[in-house]
Amino acid sequence: MKAVLKSIGSIDHDPKTYIPEDKKAFSIALTLSIGSSQSNGADYFDLFVCSPEWLCQHQWIPEILRHTLIVRKYDLDEITETINSYIEKCHCDTWMETAEKLSRYFAWEFEDYSV
Repeated sequence: MKAVLKSIGSIDHDPKTYIPEDKKAFSIALTLSIGSSQSNGADYFDLFVCSPEWLCQHQWIPEILRHTLIVRKYDLDEITETINSYIEKCHCDTWMETAEKLSRYFAWEFEDYSV
C-alpha cells in the first residue's frame, strides 16, 4: 500500500506563510495528513521541526528525540521533500502496517491505541 502526504498544517502557524522570528533558532509543530494513495481518507501524524540552535537554547537535559526533524533553515519545500522521502520508505500490504511504519518517524494519532 502506497502512502502519500495529503496536507501539512499547524495549530500555531500557517506552514506556507510561516516566517520564524529568529531564523537561526526556531521551532514549529506540524500536523501531517497521510493516507493511502487509493483513498481520500487520511490519518494524522505530528512532527516537531526545529533548528539545532533552538535545541541548544531549549533542551537542557539529555533526551532521546523522537518524531523530530532538525533543519538548518525553515524551508517548507525542503521539509516537505524530506517528509515525502520518509513516507516512501513505508510501503506495506495494509494501511495498519503502513501507519505503524510511519509512526517510527511521525507521531501517529492512533499510536498505542487499543480497543
